[in-house]
Amino acid sequence: MNTPRPLYGLASPDGIAGVEDQGDLWTVETAVIENPPIWRAYFTPGTPTHLITAVTRSLADRAPVARDPSRIPGFSRDRMSVSTRRVPAADVATALERRVSALAARHAAQPAAAPAPHVPPPRRTH
Repeated sequence: MNTPRPLYGLASPDGIAGVEDQGDLWTVETAVIENPPIWRAYFTPGTPTHLITAVTRSLADRAPVARDPSRIPGFSRDRMSVSTRRVPAADVATALERRVSALAARHAAQPAAAPAPHVPPPRRTH
């Protein structure tokens, strides 16, 4: 199996995800079964740290990710398990309310963009 192996960085135990430190550039990539990678991200010194934190936390999270089974590529199905279950409508409604509240709180916590400076129109000369 030909999987990504970072030269200077970290790799997942199964070798399909890795982070490589190339000085001022960090590369994060993942494959499903073998190369080439199916997903790659680059971080530079200008990348906001909250984005780097979000990506690395997501990659390290062991919790299952809910996916629409019809949108999972065929070549990756042997690397994962797919299951469905019925849930009561009340549970779905409660989960939706929690999600909307969380998104609203996240939106409210974001600082407002600074207004653009006023630039007077150019003066006309006759």
